[in-house]
Amino acid sequence: MIKVQNLSVKLDDFKTNYSLNVDNGEWIGIIGQSGSGKSTLLNLIAGFVYADSGSLWINSVEMNSTHPSERPVSCLFQENNLFPHLSVYENIAIGISPRLKLNASEKKEVQDILDYLNLSDKHNSDIGILSGGERQRVAIGRIVLSNKKIILLDEPFSQLDPILRIEMLNLLRKIKDEKKLTIIMVLHTPIEAVSYVDRFIQIKNGRIERNIKPTEYSLDIT
Repeated sequence: MIKVQNLSVKLDDFKTNYSLNVDNGEWIGIIGQSGSGKSTLLNLIAGFVYADSGSLWINSVEMNSTHPSERPVSCLFQENNLFPHLSVYENIAIGISPRLKLNASEKKEVQDILDYLNLSDKHNSDIGILSGGERQRVAIGRIVLSNKKIILLDEPFSQLDPILRIEMLNLLRKIKDEKKLTIIMVLHTPIEAVSYVDRFIQIKNGRIERNIKPTEYSLDIT
């Protein structure tokens, strides 16, 4: 469970104050206008930004000063953070070992993920020759192999066409259910996620304005 209490940070003239509880296994969709503080909330949970005040607890452990690498969280952003000098296999394997030192069991894990994501034929391919959807599947494969149960996603599919976005959401739901993941996801096109998320959280001016059931979501929410 994630528990956020009055988590505040001042970034230039922008100040946040978030309070939020997320149950294990929930899929949260974050919505709000550009500059409202959606990404800042993810960065605070991930540890890329440290709060000035308030508290963050994950699975009953206080995380305010914990280094990002020590938090039970994996992140995927718009640019997907893939390494162009590494192959598809290596980009996924780095989720297990940053130094790419894998034992036989771990190598099998990577191969199993490649098979699962229909990327086996791209095993040794350069990232640069992949389609947008293939690159996103590689990025998803890496965060899955990190074996962290909380996934933070910041508009990861915004550069894909609508058909591919739905394909990625279906893949994400399948992995979430199988791995029992908790997902917090900033959404570029919230209407497409109505059938996937458990609830929407609307952020405005660095604060959580309200919770919205997917069935209550409408296109005129701003």
